[in-house]
Amino acid sequence: MGMAPFSETASVYAESSEQQKKKKKKKKKKKSSDKKKSSNKKKKKKKRKKKKSEEESKPEEEPEQKKETEPSTNNKNTSRFNTAAYADELFNLTGELQASNKELARATRYFYDDEDKKQPVALESKPYFTTEDFEKESRSNPDNLYVQRQLGMHYEVNGNYPAAKEVYLREVGKNPYNPDAHFFLGSLYADLGEYQKAKYSFEEALYLNPNHEATIEAMSMFVTTDEQRQLSRDVLTYSSKKVPDGPAQQVNMIRETMASGDYTEALNKAEEASEKYPTHTGFIQLIGENHLKLGRTEEAKRSFQRAIKLNPKELQPHVSLADLYFEQGRYVYAALTYSDAVYLDQGNSDYRYMQGLSYFNAYEWGRTAASWEDLLHYKPNDPIVKTLLPQTYYVMAVEYNRIGNPTMGRQAFKNALSVNNNTSHWLPGAMGVLGKFYRGKNMYNESLVAFQEVLELSPNNSDAYMGMGITYWEMGEKQLARASWEKSLQIKPDNNESKGWLILSSQG
Repeated sequence: MGMAPFSETASVYAESSEQQKKKKKKKKKKKSSDKKKSSNKKKKKKKRKKKKSEEESKPEEEPEQKKETEPSTNNKNTSRFNTAAYADELFNLTGELQASNKELARATRYFYDDEDKKQPVALESKPYFTTEDFEKESRSNPDNLYVQRQLGMHYEVNGNYPAAKEVYLREVGKNPYNPDAHFFLGSLYADLGEYQKAKYSFEEALYLNPNHEATIEAMSMFVTTDEQRQLSRDVLTYSSKKVPDGPAQQVNMIRETMASGDYTEALNKAEEASEKYPTHTGFIQLIGENHLKLGRTEEAKRSFQRAIKLNPKELQPHVSLADLYFEQGRYVYAALTYSDAVYLDQGNSDYRYMQGLSYFNAYEWGRTAASWEDLLHYKPNDPIVKTLLPQTYYVMAVEYNRIGNPTMGRQAFKNALSVNNNTSHWLPGAMGVLGKFYRGKNMYNESLVAFQEVLELSPNNSDAYMGMGITYWEMGEKQLARASWEKSLQIKPDNNESKGWLILSSQG
C-alpha cells in the first residue's frame, strides 16, 4: 500500500489535535462547573444546617404551622390548610394591632408626665380622658381658671354636681375679681334649679363687667320656663341699670317690643344690635324668633343655623331649629337637631321625648325605640312613652314577620310587653299607626286590614274610620272614602280632620 500524501496526514493530525484541544476545554469547563456545583451544594448544606438550627430554637407550634402551609398532593387540602393558616395569621395580626393601639393610648398618657413641660395641656388634644386625667391636669395647673373649668364640666357631665360645685366655689374664692369665675358658678346653680343663687352669681359677674358677654348671652337664651324668664329679666335689668346702652339693655328692649306684639320693630332692633355686637349669639337668636313670628320660616331657619354656627354649645338655637323642622313636618331633621339639644342638656326629658316623637312620625322605628328607651332611664313611668314605645315595638314585630324574620318579630313583641303588658292600652293605637305606615308605602290592602283590626278591637274608633277613608281616597275609591268619613263624624262630630276631608272631597 502506498503512503498517503503529506497534506492529508497533516490535516488529519491537525484535526485530531484540534479535537483533543476541544476535549481538554470541555473537561476544564466540566471541572469548573463541577466545582461550582460542589460549592453550591456546600452552601445549600450550610443553609439547611442554619435553617435547621433556627427551627430547633423556635417554639414547637411553628413547625406545625409550616406543615400546614407546605404544598400537598391533594389540592383541596392545600387550599383548606392555606386558608386556615391565613385566617389564623390574620386573627393574630388583628389582635396584635388592637393590643398595640391600647398600648399606644396608654403610652400617650405618659407624654404628659414630662417634668420639663409645665405649660397647660389642651385636653381636647388627648386621645382619651378619665376623671384621673382631669384631676391630674387640675393639680398641675392650680392657678389656671380655665383648666379648673374643664374639670368642673367633666364632673357635671358625669353627674357629680357636688364635686363640680366645690371646684367653682374654690375658684370664686381664688379669683374674686374675675367675672368668668362667678359665671361658671352661676351656670351650675341654674342647671341645678337654684335660681336665686344663680342670680347672685350672675349679678356678681356683671358687677365686675356690666357687658360680660357670656352672662348676657346666657340670659338672652333663658326663656324655657317661667323661672328662667324671671331670672333672665332680673339679671339683664341689673346690667341695664349699670350700662344703659349696653347689650343687656338691648335684649330687654327687644323682648319688651316682642311682648307688645310689634315683631317688625323688634326684628329691626335685633338686627341693629347684632350689627353692633356681632359676636353675641343672643341677638341672632332674637332675629330668628321675630322672623318666625312674622311667618318667615326660611329666614328664621337661617338665623337659627347662623346662631348655631357662631356658638354650637348654645342650647336655645338648637331647640328653636328643631321645633321649626318639626312644625314643617321634616321629622328626620327635627330628630337630628333634638339630638344635639339632648347632647347639650342630657338630663332634659322633654328633648328626649321630642327626639323620639320626631323619629316616630318619620317611621324610623329603631331610632324611635332607642330614643325612648333612653328616656325611660330618666322618667321610668312616663305615661305617653309607656303607650307609644310598645306601639313602636309592635310595628317592628309585624314588619319583621312580614319580611320573614319571625325570631326578631317575637323579640320585638316581647319588648313591647316588657314596657307595658296591658295591650288594651296600646294595641289599637299600634294598629292605627301600622295603617298609616302601610298607606305611606302604598301598601293599601295592608293599610285597610290594619284599620279594620282597630275597629275589631275598638268598634267606635272615629280615627280608624277617618284613616280608612284616607286610604280609600288614595286608592281612588271616593265613595267608600266619603262613607268612612261620614261614619267617623257620626261617632265623633267634632273630628275636624274628617270634616276637612269631606269638604275636600265635595270640592273635587
